[in-house]
Amino acid sequence: MLQSLGQQNREKRFFAEKLFRSRVLFGLTVGKSKKSDDFWGSLLRELDLPDEETVSEKTSLTASFKVLIGLKAQVTDGASVKFNGATKKEILRTMRERDMTLIVDDFHYLSSKLQTEVVRSLKSEVFDGLQVVFIAVPHRALDAISAEPEMEGRYSHINIPEWNVSDLGEISRVGFPKLGMSVDAETIADFCAESLGSPLLMQRFCGRLCLNYSVEKTVKPDRDFVSTIEVRKGIYRKVAEQFGFPTFEKLAKGPQSRSKRNPRRLRDGSGSLDIYQAILVAVGNTGPKPKLHYDKIREALQKLLRDYDVPQKHEVSNALGQMESIARKKLKGEPVLEWSDDFLYLTNPFLMFYMRWSDTEEISKV
Repeated sequence: MLQSLGQQNREKRFFAEKLFRSRVLFGLTVGKSKKSDDFWGSLLRELDLPDEETVSEKTSLTASFKVLIGLKAQVTDGASVKFNGATKKEILRTMRERDMTLIVDDFHYLSSKLQTEVVRSLKSEVFDGLQVVFIAVPHRALDAISAEPEMEGRYSHINIPEWNVSDLGEISRVGFPKLGMSVDAETIADFCAESLGSPLLMQRFCGRLCLNYSVEKTVKPDRDFVSTIEVRKGIYRKVAEQFGFPTFEKLAKGPQSRSKRNPRRLRDGSGSLDIYQAILVAVGNTGPKPKLHYDKIREALQKLLRDYDVPQKHEVSNALGQMESIARKKLKGEPVLEWSDDFLYLTNPFLMFYMRWSDTEEISKV
């Protein structure tokens, strides 16, 4: 059975571990795998094989298993190893016989060609009982089926939904009392609403509230804390600047010198933005939404810019394609955005939050 899970990495791994808690789990993060041998080398490196051959009267090592032991030693020592079909099959057969569940994290990172190669290599062992979990972002959840349509009957898609308001509120309901803090319901509700479904943002807001009131350890006796709208806005701006701005800045600068770009004048007459800045502001003005069609982006650009400064579709598509390239090649971790088939996908809550809370004047200076 192949499964695809979405959302934040730790949540996905935790969910997979709960789902298969009765089995031996074997996790593999494949984000840096560029070639087939990278993937299989990582898998072999982590596989718990004996360091040396052991033979007794009752047991013996097959020739293929001996090869695996030798290959693992080479891979661990950093030697370049070429994996063939037989060694790949032996690796997977060993996992199946040990009743292991293979968890492949960041499956969407792999190129389409490598995804196809990996799924086809796994196919026969999956048919024989090997369980595999592919963890991917939601909009890439069906990559495994796209890579190998024959797997459709052995594939089950499990989606992990975003945290809801009640889930997010639990962070504050558990955390603040342990610090002796009784925080008003309005503040907690506002934090939940601004978290964009992200527990990471909720945690940042709660931490910033503690800093605002100089709470560095448990308060004794317990105290009531009632924040104002201005206090909360200050928290949001600080979180946006610290955790969203660095990523936003690299995307807004684009791939080449700003001197080569035409200024796009704002409809309200307050100034101008280049095409990268304008697109990011327009997207931010949508909420921002984690998934946006080009038509929604264009509507937002039309509201933001004067009519004759609204970029054409090919210009928007090219700029978003360049931003996706920057996200993949120049930013660490999971790509913060993806532009595919006229849809923009935003995956980083801190970037989305910065887009929500930054103002046009600040962005024009980036």
